[in-house]
Amino acid sequence: MNYVVICAGGKGVRMGKEKNKVLLKLRGKEIIARTIKKFEDTKEINGIIISTSKEDIPEMQEIIEREKFEKVKEVIEGGEKRQDSVWNGIKKLKEFAENEDVILVHNAANPFIEKETIRKCITEARKYGASVAAQKVKDTIKRVNKELLVKETLNRNELWQMQTPQAIMFHIAVKAFEKAYEDNFYGTDDVQLVERIHGKVKIVECSYKNIKITTKEDIELGEKILGEKQ
Repeated sequence: MNYVVICAGGKGVRMGKEKNKVLLKLRGKEIIARTIKKFEDTKEINGIIISTSKEDIPEMQEIIEREKFEKVKEVIEGGEKRQDSVWNGIKKLKEFAENEDVILVHNAANPFIEKETIRKCITEARKYGASVAAQKVKDTIKRVNKELLVKETLNRNELWQMQTPQAIMFHIAVKAFEKAYEDNFYGTDDVQLVERIHGKVKIVECSYKNIKITTKEDIELGEKILGEKQ
């Protein structure tokens, strides 16, 4: 079985909005609705957990009922930080997931993920233990010091920009998150916790259209991407 925890607790601070950014609309439909549908329509996905802020739970539930999403098992309250929200989702999955299941973690603000990428992340996670959708870095990246003086130029052929979904075998995810909390460690993404326990993480190349909607400019780009698909 394969399950996904969709993290939907983001605020619209950088958009100048007070409400949760994933409740904003792209061409008449909420971002979160577009994201859920990608997983709802992927036959390999057996269940969906939505992790969000307590105040947004009622509106999330209304959207799920309106759109008739059948795979959403529960909308739960997230945590203080993103990692806490994911962990809450994993703990909820403990009620029915098994060790050899795959859990995917996905940002609700990434509504343009392709179903083929979801499937490949699942396949590679079963093979290697964990996988992550990512994009090749296009630009030159330099490491700098505190004074913003360049220390070195990194080899961009070895650099990838991480996106979601990030897929992990369930028993590995539990072990990785428990170890992180034992060490009071917070990572910048989910598979980093797998790296800390010396697990393998396979890169799955994804489209550059798999953007995370964060700013007003991203909304405009999202509208353009939707227009191209019509």
